[in-house]
Amino acid sequence: MVGQGVRGGTSRNFSCQTLPLLSASPISILAPILTGDPTMRPSVALIPLFTLLTGLGVFAGWDTRPSPATVEHGPAHPRVKLAVLVVFDQMRGDYPEKWKPLFGPDGFARLQSEGACFTRCYYPYGTTTTGPGHASILSGTCPDRHGIVNNNWYENGKDVYCAGSVRYTNVPTLPKFAVADEDTSAKKAESRAEPKTGGTPERLLSETIADVLKQTHGPRAKVFGLSLKDRSAILPTGRHPDGAFWFDGRFVTSTYYTEHLDRSIPGWVSMFNASKAADAWFGKDWARFRPDLDYAALSGPDIAPGEGIGIKQGKTFPHPTSGGLKTVGKAYYEALANSPYGNELLLSFMEACVTAEGLGRDDTPDLLVVSFSSNDLIGHSWGPDSQEVLDVTLRSDVIVARLLRFLDTKVGKGNYVLALTADHGICPLPEASAARGVSAQRVNQDALRADAEKHLRTTFGSGGDGGETTSKKAASGWIEAVSPPWFYLNPRLVAASGRPREEVARSLADYLLTRSDVARAFTRADLAQDASAGDEIGQRVRRSYYPDRCGDVYLVGRPFDLLVGKANTTTGTTHGSPYAYDAYVPLMVYGPGIPGGPRTEPVTPQATAAIFAQFLGLRLPNAAEFPVPATLEGK
Repeated sequence: MVGQGVRGGTSRNFSCQTLPLLSASPISILAPILTGDPTMRPSVALIPLFTLLTGLGVFAGWDTRPSPATVEHGPAHPRVKLAVLVVFDQMRGDYPEKWKPLFGPDGFARLQSEGACFTRCYYPYGTTTTGPGHASILSGTCPDRHGIVNNNWYENGKDVYCAGSVRYTNVPTLPKFAVADEDTSAKKAESRAEPKTGGTPERLLSETIADVLKQTHGPRAKVFGLSLKDRSAILPTGRHPDGAFWFDGRFVTSTYYTEHLDRSIPGWVSMFNASKAADAWFGKDWARFRPDLDYAALSGPDIAPGEGIGIKQGKTFPHPTSGGLKTVGKAYYEALANSPYGNELLLSFMEACVTAEGLGRDDTPDLLVVSFSSNDLIGHSWGPDSQEVLDVTLRSDVIVARLLRFLDTKVGKGNYVLALTADHGICPLPEASAARGVSAQRVNQDALRADAEKHLRTTFGSGGDGGETTSKKAASGWIEAVSPPWFYLNPRLVAASGRPREEVARSLADYLLTRSDVARAFTRADLAQDASAGDEIGQRVRRSYYPDRCGDVYLVGRPFDLLVGKANTTTGTTHGSPYAYDAYVPLMVYGPGIPGGPRTEPVTPQATAAIFAQFLGLRLPNAAEFPVPATLEGK
């Protein structure tokens, strides 16, 4: 079957495998191929897998985007004392179901049986990265409204970071033990951004449910965000939380909170850091959690083409966590985060927070956000089909069980509502896809940019008069920056050429569409218009477009390809595409009055904002678009 790579009025055919709209559960389709079932031949299994993971027809017939004015709460739920958002960074939507037989009764299985488990939950926008995901869940909207279009973007001639500003610094001051970022290109971009930035939510342009809670109940309501990553703690908790803390060798915050909001660092945070809890795993190898299981049969070989080595952790079990150091230092903390032990550290920090702050202990409701980052770092290094991802998922089940038992004891069963989801999914390693018969490759970003620049120079010349120029302003070429998925044109060179900017952008988009490694290309003019009802990819890209923060051409690669920089050309994987392998996440909601069991109703993670609003007795955030799922009431 032939799909259309459409950009405005121009189209390009590209080969892809598609099927009619899905009628079976996504889980039942994904499980055999992703668990490596040898009875499923690639020629049989990969077609429905491709259909699901590329997201063709996933939202067909479903209005994913009601106007804010039409979003309603639905029937009232019992009021609770505490709402808890649990995010497992990069936990793709098929993991909890395909490995369900391996879990204990008190973790994921408890949420699946006693809570509402939505098996068709997808982000409805294109740029599926950590910043947009965490900004979307509790704002109830998409990047085109909340403005967090990526982890980093290019604005006013420089790279900016979604949750940082040079106006603030992180506190307490300590030696730089930064947690490794999920994406080398994003980390590089962040390093080019404003130096020594401190965490801040100020680039988030819409309310979250945390803001509404604070506006309604004032200082009596407490809001805390906790994670290993700064943006994961910062963006869901809005402008006025009581605390947002992330890991930088110790748990830190920033002067945005301590000075701008006049929030002192709680004594329990200082005590936790002083205990050196983060040093407990130094010298302890990461071995398989369940040595009784056949990991190879359940996930894949211990070593496979395309797998990385983490932070000097190697490709095979057991993985050292010292970072190659003889004493505790930066590389150790990076390796700690890049292992399941990072999640254990964060869980202990969360328990200290709930206990010390008395969350959920009085009649004024509180909000807690805890985002586990280690799943993401591990998935980037070894890929979603690895034994490492299986292992961290098994350990995540134990994390959930411990977290629920803790909340039952400290807050009381029936006094809290908990939503568990992820900020995005993940693309398989291209090598793993190729082994299954899917055409997949690593596309070098620098080479792609060079080819695109050559096309523009050939078409429009090198300077304002169409000839060669030695102007320093033109030295950067027609393309001033590439911050995937966006190409940013050089405004000075475009102005000097006398050509309309849209003409140059459209020429670039048309060129990109001639390439075999490009599926779609959108200009700003394309995205200023609504996508057609049947164009799922166009709709998702449009929902990631905020004009003041986006470039001139948005590139969508082929399904299962990776656009990579120099540092991760040969190993590891990433996310960020509009395809469903990146957009597919779990959503489990547990709380009083919720009938348990699976739900096949299509939903988005942004419905969490409306769910929490109902349980907390609050109005919706100002840009919230997605209602409480109808089946949450057992209808």
